[in-house]
Amino acid sequence: MTFLIPGTGGTAELFSDYRFPFPFRAVDFPAPRSLKMSMKDYAEQFVEHHGILPGDTLVGMSLGGMLACEIAKAMEIRQLVLISSGTRSEHLNPLLRRLGFLGPRMPFALLQSLPTPPVSRFRRRLFGMFRQVDPSFLNWACTVAPQWEGMEHHPGLIQIHGDRDPVFPFAYQQDRIHYRLHRAAHLALLECQTEVNQILCRLLDEGGRRTTRSSDTREAPSRTRVEKSGA
Repeated sequence: MTFLIPGTGGTAELFSDYRFPFPFRAVDFPAPRSLKMSMKDYAEQFVEHHGILPGDTLVGMSLGGMLACEIAKAMEIRQLVLISSGTRSEHLNPLLRRLGFLGPRMPFALLQSLPTPPVSRFRRRLFGMFRQVDPSFLNWACTVAPQWEGMEHHPGLIQIHGDRDPVFPFAYQQDRIHYRLHRAAHLALLECQTEVNQILCRLLDEGGRRTTRSSDTREAPSRTRVEKSGA
């Protein structure tokens, strides 16, 4: 099974327009059992909550990619795909890292209760997803991400990244990026949906068909310039 994990302020709806010829499931973030949980502790909760098994594939955006890395440190993950993410907290924008101490103090519940501002349809969609995320998760995520120790290596790691991403600046890991999305910012998952969907299909379809377990009864619906790096 391929699990699609959104970013901090997003939900499974981020992947609602994606279509793949293999079993996949877009998932949401459960509320953390404690705001003092480490990334490792939350990864264990996340795996239990969604029934992730050894041999599964993880695709994570932003913090979802960091979480996917943490899961891959603890169990066998066949393929690990990061979109607009990083393998260490040092890949985050330094300003966001310095502001991590504000995470527990941010009034996310209040912000979610505010009326939708008169913005574009695209931004209204983002605000609608933001409202659905548990505010305690947002407080936790903004606190733990800048402190995360990261992951050194994974044999199935692939990174897809926009070269204008202000959250995980492209320059911080440009030698590690496998697929560069030109002129794409942090929300490349939505901005370059066609390109990213095509990349994921090429990356995951063949391997997914090769390793599908006959006993896996979990069901899910199957439902553009890109530069491939030589790295």
